[in-house]
Amino acid sequence: MADEVDIANDYTERGLDSAINKIKNANYQGESKTECVECGEPIPEARRKLLPGVRCCVDCQELNERR
Repeated sequence: MADEVDIANDYTERGLDSAINKIKNANYQGESKTECVECGEPIPEARRKLLPGVRCCVDCQELNERR
């Protein structure tokens, strides 16, 4: 029998999976930046290829998403 914590964890996991899939399937447009618009650090080529139109490095993107 699942308790309330298990139910809450399942709900959160489904929400995160949904958010990740939404980001993966987003239609990014434009040319990727070679440097982060937030901090100026180089954006790795692999990230630019994976996310066309990317403008921020991973660290800055994570900070933006937390806000």
